[in-house]
Amino acid sequence: MMKRILAPLQEKGYIFKRFEPFSLKLVGSRKRISVFHGLDMQNRYFLVFAVKRRSRVLSKDVKEWLELKSLIERERGYPILLNIALIEAPLCSKASALLESEGWKVITI
Repeated sequence: MMKRILAPLQEKGYIFKRFEPFSLKLVGSRKRISVFHGLDMQNRYFLVFAVKRRSRVLSKDVKEWLELKSLIERERGYPILLNIALIEAPLCSKASALLESEGWKVITI
């Protein structure tokens, strides 16, 4: 699973010092997405939301991810500077625009 997530990120030039899964149960969420956090080579904290599903990713889903990000920041106690959405599903254009306006990097597989 980790190799499936790390390979596209490394192709895009993202290299990490620390990369580990984050349990959404810590923030009280039951979402069925994989979240990873860690530190990149420039000592910036990052989050990777890995989504694999058949249905389309809508702007409603993206708004929930933004809320999750703020909950994770509160739980961890530091701001997360780099946010990456690794999406293996059809992506709605409004959802893509919302992610990009919030400063997220979107990588579709």
